[in-house]
Amino acid sequence: MKRNIYILRHGETEYGREKRYIGHTDCRLSVKGINDAKQLACIFMESGVIINSIFSSDLIRCKSTVNIAFPDQKAIFLEELREINMGNLDGLIFGEVKNKYPEVYKKRGENIADFIPLNGESFRECQKRAIKIFNYIIYSTQGNVVICSHAGFIRVLLCSLLNLELNLDNIFNIKQDYGCIN
Repeated sequence: MKRNIYILRHGETEYGREKRYIGHTDCRLSVKGINDAKQLACIFMESGVIINSIFSSDLIRCKSTVNIAFPDQKAIFLEELREINMGNLDGLIFGEVKNKYPEVYKKRGENIADFIPLNGESFRECQKRAIKIFNYIIYSTQGNVVICSHAGFIRVLLCSLLNLELNLDNIFNIKQDYGCIN
C-alpha cells in the first residue's frame, strides 16, 4: 500500500534571524514561527491527506510546531529526532566562534562530516542516529507519517536517503527553510 512520509522542519525560532549554532538549545518559536506552523496546518488541512502517525523532536520548537499544525492529533516526542548536538558551540553566533575559536571554526569547515565539537556530535554521528530512528519509525508504523525535526538532522537524513556523500556542499545545498515540507 502506498504511503507518504512527510519530514517537516519546525517554524522559525526566536533565534531564527541570527547565524547561530543551535543544536539542543531549547528555544521557542518566533511570531513568524507560529505563523509557519499555522501555514503547515492549512497545507495539510487543504490537501485532505490523512496523517496516521506523528513523530517529533522533543525540543520546544518542534513540539510547538506539531501542536499548532496538528492540534487534534497525538504526537510522539523523541529525543532521537533532535538536532545535531553542537556541544560547547551551542548557542554561539558564527562570527563569535570564528573570532574566539578560529582553529575550531577552521577544523569544522575542513571536515564537516566528522568534526566533533567539544561535548557534541559530528554530522556523521547525527546521520547514524537519524537513519536508525527513521527506520524505526518507518517499520513500526503504517499509513502516512509526519516527522518534525531540525535542519541539520533533516539534511543528513536526506543525504543518506539520496545516497549523497556527507560533505559541506551536499549538506548545505539541501535547502531547509523554516516550516518546510520534504
